[in-house]
Formats: sequence, C-alpha cells, structure tokens
Amino acid sequence: MATGSTNNKSQQLNARFPHNVVAELENSLEDGETKAQFIVTAVKGEIKRRQRRKAKLEPES
Repeated sequence: MATGSTNNKSQQLNARFPHNVVAELENSLEDGETKAQFIVTAVKGEIKRRQRRKAKLEPES
C-alpha cells in the first residue's frame, strides 16, 4: 500500500517553476499529454545529454 510520496513505481517531487516557464510548458503540451509526462520526458533527455557530455570529457583508458 502506498503511503506518503513514494510508492513501488514512483516518487513525488515538488518544485517551483517561474510563471513564464509554466506558460511555455502548457503551450508546448501535445493533446492528451500531462505536465508530469512532459517534465519526465524533459528530465530523461537532460540526464542523457549530461551522461553523453560526461563520457566525452572523461579521458579514454
């Protein structure tokens, strides 16, 4: 049974966004897409980008 902000599949996070970013986010949503889906997709993309950048900067062994 889920209690609090964590369950078997996910964890709830809270963050404040500037009003202009929220407006752009809402204008960018596709039909049927939730804000949570948009944010998760964006975060996954940023994680991949940083991993690639880190791998590129690390010297080859």
